[in-house]
Amino acid sequence: MSDVTMRAAGVEAFGEPLRELSVPVPAPRPGEVLIRVGAAAVNPADLGMVAGRYRWADPVRFPLIPGYDVAGWRADTGEPVVGFTLHKATQRGGYAPFVSLPEDLVVPLPATADITEAAALPLAGLTALQSLDALGPDVRTLLVNGPRGAVGGFAARLAAARGLTVVSDDSSPVDAALDVIGGAAAQAAFDRVRDGGRYVTVVPEFWVPGGPFTAARGIDPQVISVGYDRASLLALVRHHAEGTLRPRIGTVLPLSAAAEAHRIAARAPGAARISGKVVLAPDL
Repeated sequence: MSDVTMRAAGVEAFGEPLRELSVPVPAPRPGEVLIRVGAAAVNPADLGMVAGRYRWADPVRFPLIPGYDVAGWRADTGEPVVGFTLHKATQRGGYAPFVSLPEDLVVPLPATADITEAAALPLAGLTALQSLDALGPDVRTLLVNGPRGAVGGFAARLAAARGLTVVSDDSSPVDAALDVIGGAAAQAAFDRVRDGGRYVTVVPEFWVPGGPFTAARGIDPQVISVGYDRASLLALVRHHAEGTLRPRIGTVLPLSAAAEAHRIAARAPGAARISGKVVLAPDL
């Protein structure tokens, strides 16, 4: 760490609302890239982090700076990049003006890339890709029970690009279902799958209890916990550059409004109702 400080958004104990914290500007270690953050997407995992519901690989180090998705510029070259912080392992968060990440977690962006949109790609996009891969080769019809959300929207578009027929509200049986909501919606999606079909959920039961994660009717449910794959992140960037995968950005807020961003994402009483991704921008 350096002696120079920055104003990040984080917590010093679980359950606290996000607030501005003065923390050192990270000094990149060998094999790391220092990113000047232009945008950091807000994800459900970020809300779980500060609430203490997330599961890290190691004991949590406070202060805790959340944030899985970042886009900005390499501090050394000015090259536009997008990064996946892999917070579960690194405990490096994107809610800050700067973040240092292992070089493998950072990929280049085209010079013309929209930094705000790029920031919304990694976590939701990787989750969508890995969910579709888990379905196997014999799926022709796919139910996505949240096609307007981040993961569901990406999954629906990527599935259609693979030649699958994607449905959300039809009542006929389907070859497979992807649950991105949990609870009662998960059970309803499971019930739509034909006997011997495929069922994948991205919502673990410790997050939203009630998912049907036991085998029935010849269906063996799979719970997807996103992993990092550099080639997949590069593929997402390519889809974005081609215009086939464009995140819906609902609002962009300054980093100082991180607590309100979490209230919006959680649909808390009194918070603004926003359709689309909530993104934080340190430079606002």
